Amino acid sequence: MSAHLKAAESLDSIALVAPLRPALIKYFLRKCGSAPEAEDLTQDVLERALSKAQWETAEQAKGYIFRIAVNRWHDRNRRSLTHGLVVEWDDAASFAQAEESSPERVLSSEQELHAVVEALASLSERTRDVFLLFRLEQMKHGQIAEMFGISVSAVEKHVSKAVAHLARRAAR
Repeated sequence: MSAHLKAAESLDSIALVAPLRPALIKYFLRKCGSAPEAEDLTQDVLERALSKAQWETAEQAKGYIFRIAVNRWHDRNRRSLTHGLVVEWDDAASFAQAEESSPERVLSSEQELHAVVEALASLSERTRDVFLLFRLEQMKHGQIAEMFGISVSAVEKHVSKAVAHLARRAAR
């Protein structure tokens, strides 16, 4: 691949992700409350996205970038939780926990979790992403609509479609 063609593809990728920058900053600003940190996180997401830029459509790029953003936020939180963590062992609490988590209960929980993961996997990518942003990330419909470039009504339809699908699967 010539350097000129590679540079042109890179410019196309930058033009594709540049409009997503304000939405990413809003997302991180809402999460962390710090404008400089939101800028840093956004920069990190865009850098990661551009280093792997192999998208076929704009929708695929948006989904990929916002998945990176969600994962980056979770990574940041995990790191902050373990930084300076002091662990103390409580024998009584560990014994009570061990009795509470019998093999049957663990197996049952794993089966339920597997069923939910399968149900989510059977949804369309956009419906799944919208639902997870709404339920897990607790984003508002308007924010999700802005992120994906769709109407609030479309976000509501995706969420209700996902809820109905999960309810049907749970009833089985």
